[in-house]
Amino acid sequence: MLSRLAPAKVNLGLHVLRRRPDGFHDLDTVFLPTGWADTLSAEPAPELALTTTDPALPTGDSNLVVQAARALRQWAGAEAGARLHLDKRVPYGAGLGGGSSDAAATLRLLADLWGLDVPRPTLEELALGLGSDVPFFLDGVAAHATGRGERLVPLADETGAPYRCPFWLVVAVPPVHVSTAQAFAGVVPDDRARPDLAAAVASDDLARWRAEVTNDFQAPVEAAHPEIRAVRESLEAAGAGLAVLSGTGSATVGVFEGEASAQRAAQALTGCRIWTEPPGERSPGNV
Repeated sequence: MLSRLAPAKVNLGLHVLRRRPDGFHDLDTVFLPTGWADTLSAEPAPELALTTTDPALPTGDSNLVVQAARALRQWAGAEAGARLHLDKRVPYGAGLGGGSSDAAATLRLLADLWGLDVPRPTLEELALGLGSDVPFFLDGVAAHATGRGERLVPLADETGAPYRCPFWLVVAVPPVHVSTAQAFAGVVPDDRARPDLAAAVASDDLARWRAEVTNDFQAPVEAAHPEIRAVRESLEAAGAGLAVLSGTGSATVGVFEGEASAQRAAQALTGCRIWTEPPGERSPGNV
C-alpha cells in the first residue's frame, strides 16, 4: 500500500479581475500551503473503489479522487484498478482546496502505484481538467497564481529562496457552506490598478499586508454569512495583524506575530474547526 499527504492551502489575498469569454474569471492570488492535510492511500485491486473516513462524503463519480483516477487511467489506456482510502481531515467547501489537493495526490499516487511515467505537461493538463487550482497542489509550494489560478510562479523571498511565511496563522472554519457560484455572483470584477499581491506578501511587512492583501469575496460573503464576519472580528479582537477570507470561504485566516496571541485567538473561537500553523513550516497536525 502507498500513501500520500494532500495538504490544504490558504489564499493570501484574492483579486477578481475580469470575467472571461469562457465563463471563468481571471484571478490574482497567492497560494500558501499548510500542514492541514488529508491522507490518501492506495493498493492494487481489480477495480477502482474509494472509501473515506467521512460518511457524508460521496465516494462515486462526483468525488474528485475518483475523477482523477479515471482521468489518469484513460490517459494511460489501461484497465488498472486500485483500492483508494481517504482519511479526510481538511474541511471541504471552505476555500482551502481540500478536494483539489486530494485530486492532485491521486494523480501522483496512482502514477506510482501503476508504474506510469507521466510527462509533466500531461500531468498539468490532467490536473487542470479536474479544477482550476489542482495544478498548484502537484508541487504545493507557495506561489503567485493568475489566470484561472493555474498560471503559477513560485513565490520567493528577497534572497531568491522559496518563500516561508514568518507569521503564525490561525485558520478558522465555521459550520457554514458558501456556494462558490453565489460568491462569484456577488463579486464585482475590477481589473484597474490593483496592489501587487506577490510583492506585498513577500515583503513580510504586516502593515502592508493589512493595506494590500485583500480578498474581493470577503465583503459580499460576510454580508451573506454573518457567522464568517464574526470569526474575522474575533480574530482581530485577539490581536490578528490581518484576518482575511481564504478563497470564497468559509475559512478565515488570522495572521499573528507571536505564538501566544495565535493560541489565545484559537481558544477564543467556538464552534469552528481550527488549524494553527507555525511560521515557516508545516506542522504535523493539530486539528
